[in-house]
Amino acid sequence: MRKTLLFIAGVAGLTAALLSGCSKSDNPLAVTDAPVNLSVSFSKTGTVTGLQKGLAVDSLRIDSAIVVLQRIKFESHIDTVSVDTTGTAPDDEREINVTFKGPFVIHVRDTIGIDFANQTLPAGTYDGIKFKIHKLQNGEKHEDSDERNHRTLVSNDSSTRGWSIVVWGSFKKNGVWTPFTLKLDVEVEFKIKGNFVVSNATSSVDIALNFNMGLWFKNPQTGGLLDPTDVTSANRDLFVRAVKTSFGQGRGGHDRNHDGHPDD
Repeated sequence: MRKTLLFIAGVAGLTAALLSGCSKSDNPLAVTDAPVNLSVSFSKTGTVTGLQKGLAVDSLRIDSAIVVLQRIKFESHIDTVSVDTTGTAPDDEREINVTFKGPFVIHVRDTIGIDFANQTLPAGTYDGIKFKIHKLQNGEKHEDSDERNHRTLVSNDSSTRGWSIVVWGSFKKNGVWTPFTLKLDVEVEFKIKGNFVVSNATSSVDIALNFNMGLWFKNPQTGGLLDPTDVTSANRDLFVRAVKTSFGQGRGGHDRNHDGHPDD
């Protein structure tokens, strides 16, 4: 383990480490490395409603979830940064000093911010982050937010192996609440804007990310609720698109009041 790591899902809320096309010598504030704490939160973990004519699913409740991030990179020119939509691009080792590598397994139980990473970044001004949703492989070493936050780990827990997102909850269909488990293996990069200044002070910089988990179950075509038990390829494609929308609309920033959410 290189350094102690932490994470929140909300991420948060989304969520950082960033810098693109800019070396330490290029950055006027880049004097030395500074400690950075990352947290994430996920909003909309309560009941989500989406009444639509002809659809049996009218309400959905998210109880808990697991999200896996592979790398979080701070960028200094986020508008010019490209993302790998296939999830296959290799890490750029030349920029390792501005990247929190992970993987980070983040356990989401409510809307409270989750600490998940603590590393150092070159002092400087960053305007966004690039991060990757990652399918956890068997035997892959990772950082666990429960361990970071002193929660008891489940021995031999394999619920995330082979998956990048796992959600537990219940949905109301034909007037009856039914439990569900949704597992997705989507692996793709995203980028979000934010104003992040990392000074070379000795005190830690707190940065939080936030993502809207409720969007994961919203049909991006109609706005109605998706059925988490429908395993058809068409419905699964809609879930993937919904997840991309959620993370693509995430936000991040300083967390000066230490509430686990980006400051307004």
